[in-house]
Amino acid sequence: MPEPEVGDSDVLLKIKKVGICGTDLHIYTGGMPVQTPLVLGHEFVGEVTKVGKNVTKVKIGDRAVAEHVLGCGKCAYCDEGKRNLCKNPTVLGLHKQGALAEYLSVPDSLIYRLPEELSYDEGVLVEPISIAVYAVRKADVKVGDAVAVIGQGPIGLFVDEVSKSAGATVYGFDKHDNRLQFATDHQFVRKGFNVTQTDYLNNFKSMLVSDGADVVFEAVGSDQSAEMAFELARDAGKVLILGVFEHNVQINMMQVVKKELTVQGSWTCIFSFGPTIALLQSKEIAVTQFITNRYQFSETKKAFDDALTDKGNRIKTIIDFD
Repeated sequence: MPEPEVGDSDVLLKIKKVGICGTDLHIYTGGMPVQTPLVLGHEFVGEVTKVGKNVTKVKIGDRAVAEHVLGCGKCAYCDEGKRNLCKNPTVLGLHKQGALAEYLSVPDSLIYRLPEELSYDEGVLVEPISIAVYAVRKADVKVGDAVAVIGQGPIGLFVDEVSKSAGATVYGFDKHDNRLQFATDHQFVRKGFNVTQTDYLNNFKSMLVSDGADVVFEAVGSDQSAEMAFELARDAGKVLILGVFEHNVQINMMQVVKKELTVQGSWTCIFSFGPTIALLQSKEIAVTQFITNRYQFSETKKAFDDALTDKGNRIKTIIDFD
């Protein structure tokens, strides 16, 4: 591919690392329709090699990360500052070239300089951690809250850590023992529950003062996990849905009615890169252990195929360009 052009308000990044996201895998398998050809990749970190004449946030030689949702700037949601809800957005790796290329041109408005004390490994994880930061802030998790996180994949594990850093007691739920073991071994959760066990719900509630979790995060995207979220929540509790659903689901809405639950969706990570970088600088959460599998850029297809089929000890897959 030719080197991307750099406009007056653009930044050219030489890509150093890219993370494979669940959304990338949904696109790769046809679960999310896109216009092809398309370069995937929206979790990335790189080095600034060119800047437009209007750029002031970074300079050549800086290391940087970037958000991936560019609003149209014309709709009501953009006017409200909610470009993640823009009705005509441009998303890197979805509507236009993503980061799985040697160079990527990014609007200055999306760029954040990576502080010197943070590594490229930490930088490539800023975007997925920011998803968790956005969701946890949206749920207003407080000190002493009992938090249930359904799905102990990368996003669920980040939600564990961010919730714990907010002072919550966190419980993890998954059908894979190895992921639950990872969460408990690293003390991200107080206890993990395998949802294939018939008594997991009663065992969980027996550990609580109330009749369920104060806040439940759903980070899977299925009928069963959505239904489970309503079951795990206490009366008048909160449920945050983060999972990517490829199909419509059927759920028992009477649980929402009778329990007077507050149910919210959580989409992308607006206004969360800054707090995420600050959280990483504080060293309140340790994140590099999440990178369990690394590939060179030439092995990208293998990385995608392995990520689809490997349900073993894989947590986060990273593609290195150096």
